[in-house]
Amino acid sequence: MSLTQFADTHRNVVATIHPSRLGIDQIGQTDRIRHALGAARQIPKVTEETHARYYGYLLSHLTFPFAACYPRARNADEEEKFRCNVLTLLDPVNDLGDGFHGIFAKTSQGEYEINLPLIELDVPQDSPNFQLIEDYWYWFWNWR
Repeated sequence: MSLTQFADTHRNVVATIHPSRLGIDQIGQTDRIRHALGAARQIPKVTEETHARYYGYLLSHLTFPFAACYPRARNADEEEKFRCNVLTLLDPVNDLGDGFHGIFAKTSQGEYEINLPLIELDVPQDSPNFQLIEDYWYWFWNWR
């Protein structure tokens, strides 16, 4: 794993810190993805095995339920109309998932429960789940 440097402004020195000692949001996207997949060097390609690993990581790190929009809202009226609650994720190996849509989320919109691709959900940027889902989307689309 690479080392990260940062400036310690209190002592006016530069220290070398191992990424495992930093908060997950303080390291770069590729490091976060490697961490999610348990990869030491390169980001692995999307396979059934790596997808299962990422699913487990997301399931243990996302906070449920959380709000999202489907499809992406273009204005405040659409945001209200398209809002859904993400209840949980579906196992891509045993439930629902594929190499095109990725992991599916069980969502509720009003009285209906709908399974939607996680990569199609628009999660607000101020959500604590935003970066986790953004990283998953980036990995899924770029390492297939």
